[in-house]
Amino acid sequence: MRYFPYTSGVRSVALITITLLFPSFLLAVNKNPVPVARWSQDAPNCTLRQDYEDGRTYYGISISDFEIILAVDRQELEKIHHRATAMLSVLLTFRYKGGGQLEVQQNRFSLEFVKHLQLMKTSLDPDVMLHHLQENVDDITDEVERHQLRKHPENKAQKEAELQARLKDYTEMMDFISTQGLRPAVLNHSNPAITGWVFFSIKDRWIGPWRKPEQFILRVPVHNLMVEFPFFLPPHTGAVELRRRPEPQP
Repeated sequence: MRYFPYTSGVRSVALITITLLFPSFLLAVNKNPVPVARWSQDAPNCTLRQDYEDGRTYYGISISDFEIILAVDRQELEKIHHRATAMLSVLLTFRYKGGGQLEVQQNRFSLEFVKHLQLMKTSLDPDVMLHHLQENVDDITDEVERHQLRKHPENKAQKEAELQARLKDYTEMMDFISTQGLRPAVLNHSNPAITGWVFFSIKDRWIGPWRKPEQFILRVPVHNLMVEFPFFLPPHTGAVELRRRPEPQP
């Protein structure tokens, strides 16, 4: 598509080696902390692959009976502002190898903007995105047809051409989100894998101009773990760490 020339497909990764760390001060804060598994380049259960055909960097982590692969376009930051609405996107693949089931909780993913006051953004709901985009389409159409054309009928051809170009951008984005956006799912023996795009808003007073390089941390809750993918844009190449994280306090 115009702004999302995406493909998928990544090979399996190795099994996990995890080191447990129990900082005493965290245990004192909370008796039921959440273990964190962090991707690291040098860990035997983690993989890193650069695909120069699709322009993406692939980060893979295998844990017990499941694996997750994160794919990030190396030019993602440059593409953000060329979309109908500005947002950051990543591609995630989940594969389940167990006999039970694995919940993919897309609505609980988060992205930390490390160099922007460690700002956290939760993943956008695809259906909510589609609703807002449709509202934008309606507003733009109304503005051009009911206001701009009435004020400047002499520019009718130009304004209509500009409107159609913008509507085409919105239509392509809405079609992509509708068909390729990742939604919550349950993986099991009969449905062992899922791949889809996850989107994050960049509209925030604390997100200023992009820096070189930018640093992010994608957090994905799976089972009783929080899986973390630290990555850089442009890509920068960090054994999986499993540590204890206190639960958020009410």
